[in-house]
Amino acid sequence: MVVIIGIKRLNQKGYVLLESLTAFLIITLCISVYLPVVTDLLVTIKEEKKTVDMVRIGYEQSQKIALGQEVDTSWQTGGNVYEIIVESSQKKKICIRDNQHQRTVELLSSKINLP
Repeated sequence: MVVIIGIKRLNQKGYVLLESLTAFLIITLCISVYLPVVTDLLVTIKEEKKTVDMVRIGYEQSQKIALGQEVDTSWQTGGNVYEIIVESSQKKKICIRDNQHQRTVELLSSKINLP
């Protein structure tokens, strides 16, 4: 029995390098697929955060209009500076801009219903 175990160990020595290279190849392939996906997700998250910030700013400014307060002309959050423009036509619109994006919020009513 001892002789058979010794023979198996001699036969398996050549596979260590091949197994190591195969494992390295599999890990490299997984990383090469994973990195572009993660970078795309980070870019998407950054753009969606800007959109959420713009909607939040529009909501806060609409609340100021409803309360009769003065609307801000610019807003800085998260390292971004947003320009706020209130357009008064038949319906009031709040336009929020940064360097690349623009978001418009149309106010249907400026009344606040208190409970």
